Amino acid sequence: MTLAERARQAAKKLGEFHVIALCDALEVRSYREQRSVRDTVREFLKRGELERIGTARYRYIGRKMRMTYRQRFWNIARRMRRFSLDDVEQITHANRDTIKEFCYWMLQKGYAERVSRGHFRVVGKLGPIVPKYNKRSHFDESTKA
Repeated sequence: MTLAERARQAAKKLGEFHVIALCDALEVRSYREQRSVRDTVREFLKRGELERIGTARYRYIGRKMRMTYRQRFWNIARRMRRFSLDDVEQITHANRDTIKEFCYWMLQKGYAERVSRGHFRVVGKLGPIVPKYNKRSHFDESTKA
């Protein structure tokens, strides 16, 4: 188990804590290990897993779910209304084939229409949450044997 996983479990149990209390819970003794725990706490703060509640006091909040590529694509389409494969690729750094697959799914479901090659326009108003998405659903029913 990694130090981050152990620190996460200990932080959950402690709830509110000082870094030294977290080090004690992890049975960390050396300065080098304490520094690693402090670095881990800093990373948890950046990710939003911890909140600072005082001088050197923290509260464990929990992991936030990472946004999926599909949700990112959906949000880009909602905001931009007109987008290209290049736009989405530049913003998300996702694989081009994955982006194409999602855009074709949007076309098939009627959420978007093709303006030109590689350029799309959103049709209607899109809600904040991406609808259920099945990778096979982008194939037309008539192509199935």
